[in-house]
Amino acid sequence: MSDPIKKEKLNYDFIDSLRFIAIITIVLEHTYMWPEPKFFKDVMEQSIQLFTMQVFKFGTILFYLLAGFLIGEKIHTTTSLQYLKRRFDGTFKPWLFWIIVFLILIYANLLVVYLKGSWSPMFEKPLWGLANQIYDIIVKTSFWFILNFLGSISLLLIFRKYLYKYQLGIFLGICSVFYSINLYHEWIYSTHTTAIFGFVFYLWLGVILHKYFKEFNEWIKRRSVIILGLAATITLIISCWESYYLINANIQGDPYNTLRFSNIIYSLVCFLFLYRLGNPKWIKKLNPRSSTYGIHLIHFIIIMQILPQIFNPLKIGPEGKTSFELVILQYVRFFIVYLASYFIVYVINKFDKIKWIVGQ
Repeated sequence: MSDPIKKEKLNYDFIDSLRFIAIITIVLEHTYMWPEPKFFKDVMEQSIQLFTMQVFKFGTILFYLLAGFLIGEKIHTTTSLQYLKRRFDGTFKPWLFWIIVFLILIYANLLVVYLKGSWSPMFEKPLWGLANQIYDIIVKTSFWFILNFLGSISLLLIFRKYLYKYQLGIFLGICSVFYSINLYHEWIYSTHTTAIFGFVFYLWLGVILHKYFKEFNEWIKRRSVIILGLAATITLIISCWESYYLINANIQGDPYNTLRFSNIIYSLVCFLFLYRLGNPKWIKKLNPRSSTYGIHLIHFIIIMQILPQIFNPLKIGPEGKTSFELVILQYVRFFIVYLASYFIVYVINKFDKIKWIVGQ
């Protein structure tokens, strides 16, 4: 690995490397087949489940940090409207395209089932069915990220005048911690996919990182990789414990919610650890800058529409399997989804007229 301290001041290669790692964690997280949070009664079995669900949970906050850093890069060379238009062209239009593709595939599958004689509210109540499917895609799949992301950017740009004020950071940090506390009380719907103000703080933190990037480099240079790795391990264990507590306390919310306070700390420590490790040269050869967003858009469609066509006929499901078998199954599904997504994005990027659909 190359040392980030020597090169990143000029070219920020760490952005692409960490994006590459983040999208892997997202796909891995979405390809699990655990039946439910409290499925296993045995402590060892549940420990494996907790570890598997938590260890890759830093990817979402990492994405926001990196996006904030890039905002800090562009904030002085463009207006807010120009920046939002650029983000709209590069993120929203591809997002909308793949939602339409997702809907077409969903309706195609439902139509086959309907023609075979099975009742479907999608066709008996078409407007209700369409609205319900759009809601499920936007709120319950990985497509939630883009609307939240663009909304978070918009909020940050509204406060552009105060962008470097610590008071803004404190306010946004309190908003994020509110969602952490809300997990235990359910004052509002607690899923992180609807946390409109929950992630803006990490965009702001990325902006601040960019402003003090030189100082950050000097500081991280003095940190031990071993100590940072140990800190990541400790915060991982604490995050697993919080999920275990939420499960056994019968909290209604998601015990693996990204905005758990322990996971926030774990994600930030993972960023420091991964940054300090440096940039593997082989990652650059995979061109993550042009593939990461496309993989994010496509992978969930493959999970929902393609994987069932592979695993259902083989009668491969979570029922009756040990936690170890489910981990193996998760990695098999991950490799299928990631390689298929990467291949599709790679092919699309070969054609200039359509490569906009995978953004950047």
